[in-house]
Amino acid sequence: MPQLDIAVFAPQIFWLAVVFAVLYIFMSRSAAPKIADVLKKRQDTISDDLAEAEKLQASAEEARLAYEKSQEDARNNAAALVLKKREELKAEAETAYQKLSEELAAKADEAQAKIDAAKQKALAEVRDVATDVCSDIVSQISGLKLDSKVVSEAVDSKMTKGES
Repeated sequence: MPQLDIAVFAPQIFWLAVVFAVLYIFMSRSAAPKIADVLKKRQDTISDDLAEAEKLQASAEEARLAYEKSQEDARNNAAALVLKKREELKAEAETAYQKLSEELAAKADEAQAKIDAAKQKALAEVRDVATDVCSDIVSQISGLKLDSKVVSEAVDSKMTKGES
């Protein structure tokens, strides 16, 4: 094997050094800067993406807080509207109740007046009937013809005693 021959070690080491130096210079001048640029761009892109992600996360957190605040405001507004509407309906119901109560009281007073008028009319008719019956009874029993004025006064006095 020729590569193990000691006589050719020196030229092999020389060419090894030359090839290594050429490859080192080539790599350091062309390939390494390109790789470094790619790595730097990649690191910059990652840093920019992380910064953008932090900004977006902060923006999302602000949006979430704004959403929660708007939800809370909406709940409070809805509760206030419900309370306001409940009070309005209660006031309307109270007004309607008062109006109905007044109407019913007026109708009750009117009905009571009609009842009182009918009672007075009935009592007058009863007084007239009682006067006629008393006159007839006295004339049939005793045969006397009494004055209707005297009989009316007697019936009125008995009726007023019965009322008190």
